[in-house]
Amino acid sequence: MRKLIVSLLAFAPLAFAQSQSFTYTYSGLPLPIYPDDWNTVTVIRMFVGRSIQISKVTASVQLQYSGVGDLNVFMWSPDGTRTKLLERNCGSLSNIDTTFDDSATSKFSDTCPAATGQGTFRGNEPLANWNNKNGYGYWRIGIENNGSNDKTGTITGFSITITGTSLGPPVIGPTTVVSTSSFLTGLVAPGDQISIFGANLGPTTGIRADVTKTLPTSLGGTTVTFDGVAAPMYYSSSGIVSVQAPFSLATGGTTQIQVVNSAGSSLAVPQVAATTNPGVFTYEVGGTGQAKAINQDGSANGDGTVNGSDKPAPAGSVISVYATGLGAVTPAVAAGTPTPGGTLSTTVAPVTATIAGRTATVLWAGLAPGLIGTYQVNIMVPLSVPSGPARLALYADGVGSQTGVTVQIR
Repeated sequence: MRKLIVSLLAFAPLAFAQSQSFTYTYSGLPLPIYPDDWNTVTVIRMFVGRSIQISKVTASVQLQYSGVGDLNVFMWSPDGTRTKLLERNCGSLSNIDTTFDDSATSKFSDTCPAATGQGTFRGNEPLANWNNKNGYGYWRIGIENNGSNDKTGTITGFSITITGTSLGPPVIGPTTVVSTSSFLTGLVAPGDQISIFGANLGPTTGIRADVTKTLPTSLGGTTVTFDGVAAPMYYSSSGIVSVQAPFSLATGGTTQIQVVNSAGSSLAVPQVAATTNPGVFTYEVGGTGQAKAINQDGSANGDGTVNGSDKPAPAGSVISVYATGLGAVTPAVAAGTPTPGGTLSTTVAPVTATIAGRTATVLWAGLAPGLIGTYQVNIMVPLSVPSGPARLALYADGVGSQTGVTVQIR
């Protein structure tokens, strides 16, 4: 099943072989702590975008609750290792405002400090449980009311400080491999455009390939492989690489994706290798909002706010939509090469479309001439589509594109 990435991933340049400390702070709204009989654990997740071998972790926790002895307070590292900070300790104590640190002289559960700004204490279990692990990924804190059906509270703050040595080999994960157009994860199709987020992937200063020529399979010292086959590369940087999946990709199972550079290799990450993986290019990063589409008269489709000269398409006219992941084409085009303009390469899988929920006639679908790995779908706007923004969906071999994409109709 494909999943939508909703987290914003941020990556910073990394230093090597040097102990450093990085602090990550939750900046969202306060979250409720529910009564015991709700059977609900309140969880905050924070993304750490650094590949770092941990030597120490401290955690700062602030919550408002009358009767801390009702609560379990647990933390998890990205690999799922759990550490108990509190487990129904300190009875009727109100609120927590402390930093959990293994170097503190006493445990919070032994001291039960009542003063505001309660200082630094050890948790019930050592945070050293995470030493020598990799800090990259989602860290979580969970607060569970396990003692009162009547009382509620609020988590008002959470931060962690990770100290350790930045690691050299690239680090990626299954959910950080996404379609470049839709930002959906889980599927990869032959000829698909894929972006991979991670750490230590490539050069600190990103490098773009010349897309008017055949793409290289190594860029900035980085290579990405699908089942051992090097993929053509559009872009390479420390936090993201973008590639075109080989057209030779065997479908019907999983493909193992790996990032390799001079510092080593990432773990091989599995993705389902599907016949198609439709995604529509949009002006907004993340794959929602106004589609990148061209009207029949050559103008950009839009409501006049995209570039000042964009305009809606009349019902009954033809729009050209740009997409990825529509799969094999005939005649075939080698991955990483610009599509020739003389003979059109049409998709092998049937492509259909809807606009505003109405079936729209697809006049042609195939690789866009002159571009690499980008498909063009020419669609006739149904006469019954009302004016204004209209939802657009593409389907290739029965697989649908992302939701939330619109075109403008006059």
